[in-house]
Amino acid sequence: MKKIVLRSFLTLAFATSTLLFTGCATKRGEVALQVPATTKAEVVPSNGKQVYINSVVDKRVFEIKPPEPSIPSLDPSEPQSDAIKARAVGRKRNGYGMALGDILLNENQSVSSVIKDSLKEALMDKGYQVIENKEQVTPQTYIADVKILKFWSWMNMGFLALSISCEIETTVDLKKEGTPEIYSLHVKAADSFQTGMESNYIEVMQKALKEYSAQAKTEIK
Repeated sequence: MKKIVLRSFLTLAFATSTLLFTGCATKRGEVALQVPATTKAEVVPSNGKQVYINSVVDKRVFEIKPPEPSIPSLDPSEPQSDAIKARAVGRKRNGYGMALGDILLNENQSVSSVIKDSLKEALMDKGYQVIENKEQVTPQTYIADVKILKFWSWMNMGFLALSISCEIETTVDLKKEGTPEIYSLHVKAADSFQTGMESNYIEVMQKALKEYSAQAKTEIK
């Protein structure tokens, strides 16, 4: 009798937690991210270096039915254009781990623009002068070419809690007068929640972006 009661309780608890965790996750949703910026009372002193961010290329690979939620994928019932993939940052899931609606950045953002703006802020915080106009490039200007290998957020179910993770990985090719220096930047953030609401995905993605900016400031010389 005790086993039957316990089994019924566990079944009810799981069913309840499934509803709480997933929320309204069946449809594609849009979010906005804030680029990490350091607020300082004083102006950052110049390091005498000038940099131009020449390109930021999204090299992520999307799969139709990936074996792991950490691999980018899109709802097959929704549009699958390159423009959509450029804004895709996550996939919602239900309590059984089944993939549901996508999470996209809003129309004013893309993964490439978020990474570019984050890197720009990190370089400026190191004292670089970041120029926007290619015509201002000189032989003394550092040229940055960025490849985005990973930028994805996903959910893993637990019994009474779920975890949401976000992983960002890029390479930054920084060169001046033909001398290249390649920096590999890789961060992963995660946290536990009671629901799979989009706001919780945003919280973890913002945490990952903050760590990415901090690593860029530490690694890039």
